Amino acid sequence: MITISIDEKACVSCSLCVDICPTKVFSFNSVKDLPEVALPKECFGCLSCSEICPSDAIQHTGAALSSCFHHDTYCTNIVSKLAVSEPASFEDIASATGLDEAMRDISVRLLSVGTVLKDVVGAGLPSVGLMAGRSLATQLPRYRPPKNLEEAFELAIKEFAPAWGLEFKQDSDNLKVCVKECFVRGLCKQENISLGGELCVLFFNYLSGYLGKMSKTQLKLVTAERSAESCSYEVKIMHR
Repeated sequence: MITISIDEKACVSCSLCVDICPTKVFSFNSVKDLPEVALPKECFGCLSCSEICPSDAIQHTGAALSSCFHHDTYCTNIVSKLAVSEPASFEDIASATGLDEAMRDISVRLLSVGTVLKDVVGAGLPSVGLMAGRSLATQLPRYRPPKNLEEAFELAIKEFAPAWGLEFKQDSDNLKVCVKECFVRGLCKQENISLGGELCVLFFNYLSGYLGKMSKTQLKLVTAERSAESCSYEVKIMHR
């Protein structure tokens, strides 16, 4: 069983852990002005509460943590020995596997995952995307972490392409994220699904989690505008 502890002296009473927990493990004690672990058995170890906590006041014991194999020298040495000298081009892979069939397969899988997550976690869906993005930020191989949010933008543009074409416009703590090319938008069009559903929610929070982890910030969505050509998000940057 997972055990959760809260350092009451470190806690700043922001209640972010209460808001983000997908299974409502926490409640907020207005008398003490502190969060409490109300439903400890409901914790499944997503660690979203400890990740978002600005004062690092939440600790877990008994939670299974994944290993970052991309940073394991032993594993990367093995991969380098197995890598081919000239990787196949996109056209070669497409003709060999059948791009249309691959797209249909991915579509079914994504739609199924999105529906299941929405049914299981409900309002906690953003937390799933957030944690997935944070996981991506820690596992992708890179020589050094970005120094600031601007460098995180540059990495995101490269690492999310070609599935998503991203543009970032920052003005102080206000950020506008423009999404030109979008695999999710193409999938919604193909399946005749309205924009703004669970896949869109997962995507934005996936990107938000990635950028937040890379730059040690928190991104709060203010407004979202979606169309068949492009989508844009107005975001507030909160520094940790």
